[in-house]
Amino acid sequence: MPATKIMLIPLLFAAGQALGAPNACERLTSLELRDTKIIAAKQIMPAPTWTIEGDTLSRGAVNVSQPFCRVQGRIEKEIEFEAWLPTHADWNRKHLGVGNGGYAGFINYSALAQGLRRGYATSSTDTGHKGGPMDGSWALGHPQRILDYGYRAQHLTAIATKQLIAAYYEAPAQRAYFMGCSNGGQQGLTAAQRYPQDYDGIVSGAPGTSFPDMSTYVMLSGRKAAAVSVSQPQMEWAVRRMVSACDAIDGLKDGLIEHPPSCQFDFDTLVCPAEQRHAGQAQAERAGQCLSGDQVALLRDLYSPLLDSKGRGIYPPPAIGALLPITELARRGKLGADMYRYAVFEDPQWDPAAFALERDLPRARERLGALISEQADLSAFAKRGGKMIVYHGWDDSGPSPYNTIAYHGRVQESVGTRETDDFMRLFMVPGMYHCGGGPGPNSFGNVGDPPILDAQHDVLMALEQWVESGTPPEQIIASKVRDGEVERTRPLCPYPQRARYKGEGDIDGAENFECVRP
Repeated sequence: MPATKIMLIPLLFAAGQALGAPNACERLTSLELRDTKIIAAKQIMPAPTWTIEGDTLSRGAVNVSQPFCRVQGRIEKEIEFEAWLPTHADWNRKHLGVGNGGYAGFINYSALAQGLRRGYATSSTDTGHKGGPMDGSWALGHPQRILDYGYRAQHLTAIATKQLIAAYYEAPAQRAYFMGCSNGGQQGLTAAQRYPQDYDGIVSGAPGTSFPDMSTYVMLSGRKAAAVSVSQPQMEWAVRRMVSACDAIDGLKDGLIEHPPSCQFDFDTLVCPAEQRHAGQAQAERAGQCLSGDQVALLRDLYSPLLDSKGRGIYPPPAIGALLPITELARRGKLGADMYRYAVFEDPQWDPAAFALERDLPRARERLGALISEQADLSAFAKRGGKMIVYHGWDDSGPSPYNTIAYHGRVQESVGTRETDDFMRLFMVPGMYHCGGGPGPNSFGNVGDPPILDAQHDVLMALEQWVESGTPPEQIIASKVRDGEVERTRPLCPYPQRARYKGEGDIDGAENFECVRP
C-alpha cells in the first residue's frame, strides 16, 4: 500500500536563544515545530538515581542513573511522545526509536531507559491514544487514531526527534535505528515499508503482522479455551510430552525442540488409556497424568491453523512445544474481540458469539488496512542501504512464528531471495517465549535485556555493525541466564539455517555448534 506523504517539519528557533548554552535542555521548549508542541524539557540529574513509576511493560518502576534531557511533546492533537537525550559527552551520535506492545497507548519508559544507557538519543510515542496494551476502546469513533496507531505516530515522532537532536546537540544524528518487539516489531516493519528514509537499521522482534487475522485467531482461541476446562499444570504436562517426543529429532537431546516444523506430535498419546476411563480417570487427570478426549481435542485445535470453509489457511498456529497460558487465553481473546467491537463494528455491545468468519474477517481487513503488512515490499528500504534483523521465539504463544516466516517469504517474493539476504536476516529462537523468557537461550540484547556490548551476543550491536561496517550477522550468540549466571549458550542462525551440534564438546557451549542449511 502506498506510503502517505507527510511534509518534513521545518525547524525554527526563538530569536536570541542559543541552544548550545548550559540550559540548552530547558530552551527546547521554545523550539517551534510544525503541528508539534514541546510541552516540557527538563534536565534530569539523578542523585544517585531518578525514578519514574508505573512503566506499562515492565509493570514497575524505571530507574535511571545518568543525567539526561527529558523532552515531552505532543504532535497534532493526540500523539504524545518523549525523547530522552543523553549529555553531549555520553551521546553516541545516534537516534533510537523504540516500539510499544499490544494496542500501545503508553510511553515505553523501560525501553527509553535502555536506549539511554547505551548512549542513544531515544524516543517513544503512545501512538496517539491513552490506554493499556490489551484495551482497544480508544478506537471507537476515532478512525484517525487507527491510522496514527498503525503508522503515522511513529513516523512523525521520528521526524520530531531528529529535529530535537539537531537543536540540542547542534548536530544531526549520524545514524537512526529502531527497535521493538510484538506490536513494536510490527511498527519496525511498517516503518521500513512506508517510510524507508526514517531509519538506517531496524530490529523487529516477534512482529504482530497480519493484525486482523491474528486478532481473529486470538479471539476464537479464547472462546474455545473458555468452553473446555484445562488447567495450567495439565497444559505444562502436555508440553513436556511434546518436547520429550520431539527433542532428539535434531540429533541432540537438550530439552528443546530445535525445529518445531519437523515435529509430528500425536495428540492421541495424551488421552487417558482405557483402564483409566472409568473410576480412576478423574484422579489421573487431576494428577496431570492424562487428559480427557475433550481436553485433547481442545489442545489439538489450539495448535492448528485457522482455516476458512474451503480449508485455506488464514492464520498459522503456535509451534508444537510452545507453552500456552491456557487459563489466560479467554482473557487474551478480549484483544481480538476489542478489534471487532470498537474498530470494525463500532459497537461496544457487539457480542463475539455473533462472529461469522467469512463475513466479518473481510470487513475487518478492509477497515483496518493501516494495520496490514501483507505487501511486504521493502525494496525502497533496501535500495537506500537499510538493514533489518528480525527475530522470533519458536515457543511464542502470541504472534505465530510461522507468520513471521511467511512474512520473510513475501519479502523474498517482492525483492528477490538473494537481494533479501543482502539487507534482511531472520533468526528463529528455539525455546523462547514472546519477546523473551522461556526454557532456551533467549538473552541476546533483545527488548528487556541489559546491553551485552558485544556484537556477537547483542542483536542491536550486530545491526549497527552491519549498517556501519557492512558486516552481516552470520550468527548471533544467545545465552540462557539464571540468577545472573550463564547456563548455556547457543548460536542463532539466519533462517533457514539451523544450529547443529558438531558431535563433541559441551552441548551448553555455542562454540560446539555450527549453522547449517537443512
